[in-house]
Parts: sequence; structure tokens; C-alpha cells
Amino acid sequence: MNTILRPTLARRIVLSLLIAFGLVWITLMARQFYTATDQQAFDSNLQALGDSLFASISSVESDGEARAIAASTSTLVNDSYRNNRVQGALLIGLSNADGERLFISPEGGQAKLKGMPGMVGGATIGGQRFRVYLRQDKRWSLTVAAPQQDSWWILSRMGGELTVDMLIAFPFVLLPVWLAVRSGLRPLHKLSDMIAKRGDDNLSPLGYEAKHAELQPLANALDSLISRLRMKLKREHGFVQDAAHELRTPMAVISAQAHVLSMATTPEQRTEAEQRMNHAIARASHLVGQLLDLAQIGNHRDGKAGSIDAAHLLRQELAALVPAAAARDIELSLEAPDTLQTEVEVHAFQSIVHNLVANALAYIHRDGQVSVELKDRNGEITLSVTDDGPGIAPDLRELVFERFYRGKAHDVPGAGLGLAIVREAATRLRGAVSLSEGMGGKGCRFVVTIPAAPSPA
Repeated sequence: MNTILRPTLARRIVLSLLIAFGLVWITLMARQFYTATDQQAFDSNLQALGDSLFASISSVESDGEARAIAASTSTLVNDSYRNNRVQGALLIGLSNADGERLFISPEGGQAKLKGMPGMVGGATIGGQRFRVYLRQDKRWSLTVAAPQQDSWWILSRMGGELTVDMLIAFPFVLLPVWLAVRSGLRPLHKLSDMIAKRGDDNLSPLGYEAKHAELQPLANALDSLISRLRMKLKREHGFVQDAAHELRTPMAVISAQAHVLSMATTPEQRTEAEQRMNHAIARASHLVGQLLDLAQIGNHRDGKAGSIDAAHLLRQELAALVPAAAARDIELSLEAPDTLQTEVEVHAFQSIVHNLVANALAYIHRDGQVSVELKDRNGEITLSVTDDGPGIAPDLRELVFERFYRGKAHDVPGAGLGLAIVREAATRLRGAVSLSEGMGGKGCRFVVTIPAAPSPA
């Protein structure tokens, strides 16, 4: 994006203030327009002016004095009208008890001002609308007519004056806000500089003491992120070391047996060397496959949930493991609905089933039992694998999910990655795996719960 067009806080602040001033301008305009066009208020003001003027005239005795009061009032008000560029003029008419006209405002010419005594009414004089108020007694008859302004004139007049006032006020509001934002962003710039100056391998805490309460969550979140990255790199480094260690043994066996095979002089030596080398190759191949499986499941960008029949997929996985169970006379049973349609990531679900069942078949005794159960409980899929094997001590049940942890059963082939893959896959599906006692208070029971429609993280 062009740097000039890139959004900035400064532009956003100016725009926000402009919008705020625009809303204030509209609000004030609406309020003033309502006040200026309020007929009742207009009539009340006109009546108050008429009553005040009539009271002044009533206190004099001669026609000349009454005429002078009316004339001075007319001149004073209309001068004010002209100075404020008000359209029209205030018209005052005064007559005595004999009906003789004593005064009419010069702006009114020969107009006849008529009205209802003690009331305010409307009239058109010289093409302009007026509100007329008549007050009289035995001696005097006073008529006051005030011009009504056109709505568009009122809007243009108020709008012009209010706009000038708002434009004058805008810089005085913008400047303090601008200074406050610049001052407020200074700690953020300092934090950015601290991060930019750090080396690529520096994953120590920032150690930034935020004085502003708003920055404290950001500083804590960054330290937490760095801590998680540090732990992740530590785990990955340990994972690589453990993988290299596990691969070193079968690779050394393969190298040694290849040498023996090349130097063998009898068929028996050759056959024994081939068997040992094939066993080592199978072990290395299995380990590499599990490492790839663990890496694929741990990569959150791979794989998408799809609609599958979990019961059908479970039966397919168990069918592939039936020969291994039959070879050791292990009873492998399944309890599941005929069909269970759900949204789940296929590869992760397959990894859970295969590793749990294969793990059970590998560690229990001959003639043992392995029971697999699949249920849908209120929209949550529950997969359990239960056996009657030697079981796992309670204090070791959390450790068995760690990578390369194999417990005491080192005589069973494997790399200690199966249950780590199960936990990783369950987490991938936003589910969880638990371990408890199996059949008859012995053995193991693994239970995996998966939300009905998980979304890949």
C-alpha cells in the first residue's frame, strides 16, 4: 500500500474530530432552528414587547409624548434589525381614543395594522408574513407587528455564523488531542524500539515496565508469547535430539549387520545378519513414520475437517489391526453405532484410533482383551480403548503422553511416540484424552472426547 494512503492514527484522529464537530454542528443547528421557528415562543416574545410598550405609553398624558415613545421604540428595534441583517422591520402603530393615527413606523408606509385585542394573529403586509399583536384601552390603541423570517434564510444565517465559530474552535480542540496522542504513543514507540533492537536468538523477557495501564496487557502478552516460543524451541530441540538418539541405534545395527553380511562366509551367518538388519530397518522405518505423523498433526495449517462416517472409518482401522490381534490370540471387540456422521479431520482421527489400539495390542499379554467403543453423547464424540493388560501406575499416567517416554516395557518394540501422537491429534481436534484403570481394575482405559464439529486451529 502506498505510504501516503496508509491509514494512520493522526488521520483517524482528525477524521474523528471532524465527524464529532459535524455532529455538534448539526445538533446546534437543529436546536437553534427549532428555537427560531417556534411559533409559540415567537408570539410570547411579541406579546411581551407589546405589553411593555403599552405600559410605557399608558403612563403619559399627551399625544406627543405617546408618539415619541412609540417612535423611539420603533427606531431602536429596527436599527437593531438592520445591524443584524434581519429581513423586514418591526411595525408599530399608535392611535388615540378618537381613532386618530398618531404614529406608524416609517417602514410600514400607509399600511393598516389590524388585529384582535389581546391576541396575536397573522397578517401579510407588503408581501411579507407578520405576526400582529393589538393592545388597547379607553385612551390608546397600540398595534405591534413583527416580521416572520423564511426558513431557508434562518438556516443560511445560522449555518454561516455557527460554521465560523466551529472552525475557530476546531484547532483549539485538535491541538490538545494531538499532543495527548503523541505523548501517549511515545511508550509504544519505545517498546517497538526495544523489540527491533533484540537479536534473532534473544528470547529473554522484555523486562519492560509499562507505566500506563493500557500498555501493561500488551507488554505481558509479548512476554507470554516470547516465553511460549522459548518453550516451543526448547521442546523442538529436545525432540530433535531424542529423534537422533532413537535413530542412531537402528542405523548402527543396519551398518553393523551390513558389514557382517558382506563378510559372511556361511548361509547361517548371512541369514542371521539379514534378519537383524531387516528388524533394524523396520524399526527405523516405523520411527520415521511416527515422526512424520507427529509433525503433520502438529502443523495446524495442514488438513481440514470434513463430513465423515466415524463408525465406518473406525471399522476400517480396526480391520487393518485384526491380523496383529489374531497373531497373539487377543480378543479385539467393537461397540459402535451402525453409522455416526460428523465433521472431523480424517487423518487426525485415524491417528488416534491406530495408535491407541496398536499400543494396547503391543503391551497386553497373549490371550488378552481389547475393547473399543464409539459413542455420540449430546453432540460430543467419545472414543474409548480399554484393555486388561499390566496397566500404568497413577504417577506415570501423565508421563506416558510425553514424546519418547516408554516406561518400563522396553522389551516391547517402539519409540514411545504413539501416545504423544494421540494427545497431539486430540488437541488438534480441540478434544482431550484421559487415562484411567481398565478392565476389572487393571489394564488401561484411554478415553478421547472430540467436539461434534471441531474446526482446525
